Amino acid sequence: MNSNNKGFTIIEMVVAVGVFAVVVTVSLAAFLNVSDIQKRAEALRVINNNLNFSLEIMMREIRSGSNYRVGSGGTSLTIAGVSGGDIIYRLNSGRIEKSVTGSPFITLTAPEVNITKLLFISRGELAGDSLQPRVTIVITGSAGEKAVIKLNLQTTISQRKLDS
Repeated sequence: MNSNNKGFTIIEMVVAVGVFAVVVTVSLAAFLNVSDIQKRAEALRVINNNLNFSLEIMMREIRSGSNYRVGSGGTSLTIAGVSGGDIIYRLNSGRIEKSVTGSPFITLTAPEVNITKLLFISRGELAGDSLQPRVTIVITGSAGEKAVIKLNLQTTISQRKLDS
């Protein structure tokens, strides 16, 4: 027999397949981890953009409005707007809604965002109490399906017009 056989032994094949399997497993784990991080980042972007939009609208009208009235349990806020009509904010079925002077409520947050808590706290709204009128808004929400991002926000907005 000729001893110049060319090829691989069974042990060399098992070692090569083992090394290949380890490399593929590590690569797949890294890919899945990056995919999960991307989903979490997207969920954070969605909730951040939506809550920034909602808060910006509320802050603008609270600053310029007057006569703040917080509803029962602090879950709704009515503001006397600059144009004379009332503006109402409330939480309904996980969404922040707004109504202007009796018009139907419109949703301010996207369907991907679930608001679990919307709380309004008003101080200094009584005339002659020597406190500048201000409203504190507390929002708790989440976004994402598989990679759920939870977010808690709190901000205080004061009325621009000085209390006399």
